[in-house]
Amino acid sequence: MRLHTLAPLLACLILAACGAYQPPTPARSAVEQRQTSMALERRPTLAALGDGPTPAPRPTSPSLSELLAITADDPRALGDPAAPVTIIELTDFECPFCQQFVRETRPQIVERFVATGVVRFIARDLPLSELHPSALAAAIAGRCAASQGKFWPMYEQLFRTHDTEWGGYPERDSKLFVTFAGQLGLDVDAFTACASDPATEQAVVAEASAVARLGINVTPTFFVNGQQLRGAQPFKAFEALIEQAAGGDSR
Repeated sequence: MRLHTLAPLLACLILAACGAYQPPTPARSAVEQRQTSMALERRPTLAALGDGPTPAPRPTSPSLSELLAITADDPRALGDPAAPVTIIELTDFECPFCQQFVRETRPQIVERFVATGVVRFIARDLPLSELHPSALAAAIAGRCAASQGKFWPMYEQLFRTHDTEWGGYPERDSKLFVTFAGQLGLDVDAFTACASDPATEQAVVAEASAVARLGINVTPTFFVNGQQLRGAQPFKAFEALIEQAAGGDSR
């Protein structure tokens, strides 16, 4: 494929998400495939195990819920904890494609599936600070609002006002987030103390690091009952996955 025909394809692949593009793994040649097949045919047969000591079990990988510290009373979760489908959103408040999802798709998911008990929707932070200078400060604001039970109002406020009231200037934007806290009815002193506490930033960074261990570096990224979906996809893409995961229980 020539370069001038490849460029539009790459543009489409990264069009709906913020972050780094990961090129696809090149296909193996026919020679490589034949060599692999021959090697497998000649692989040695393992001897049967005797009565020796039982090998130690391999450590199991943590589940998504364990890795992202999701609980039944999670302050950044919306919907019934017993819902048959869980959607985890990995988001960056300064990412325009995350904002697009929140404006266009998320309201339909909430109305159709969260409000009816089919979906539990959970947000987790993946601030791409190299691209978005105020993303970390915004994530801290969201976490501090969550500590007062006001995460979702702050979430909505941050996405609604990005690019019109804040963005790109962390010191200025952090002060505006305190104003948002007051407008949303939070205890401003407690919010300010939380936002200035190094432990809060460390918690956000630790969460982003946990996400990075999954090999994810674009936002928004979603897990629908563990199945990954990248980018600001339309409602139809979520609807199909939700109904499949719900096993007909779409209520």
